[in-house]
Amino acid sequence: MNVDVIVIDDDAVVLFLHKVLIKKSKLPSSVRDFLKAEDALHYLNHRTSDNNLLIFLDINMPNYNGWDFLDQIEDLPYKESIFVVMVTSSINESDRNTAKGYARVIDYREKPLSKQACEEVYFKLLPLLKS
Repeated sequence: MNVDVIVIDDDAVVLFLHKVLIKKSKLPSSVRDFLKAEDALHYLNHRTSDNNLLIFLDINMPNYNGWDFLDQIEDLPYKESIFVVMVTSSINESDRNTAKGYARVIDYREKPLSKQACEEVYFKLLPLLKS
């Protein structure tokens, strides 16, 4: 599977847990993690891989939130190969509806992720991938 995986969350414990769960699933086991969306965006702006990219993204983060991040990735030249799963503690229906408005968002999950949720993301992602 030609996919790189990134997890962005401002909570280090959640970040660690999600990385472990992703590695135990069918998703690629090489996972980069970022506590700040700004750092992840910097990485994306200097990325050299041409693999597809799956991003697990928290919404509520200080300074630079998930919505800000989604707006910024629309400017990347390889945006068509980016797939985002919103992973959040928000149960606000307006957040779910806002996420539907972003072309890159393929799923919306409540925290914490589970192995089963990762497997479901895997099967949702497969038909979307470009070889």
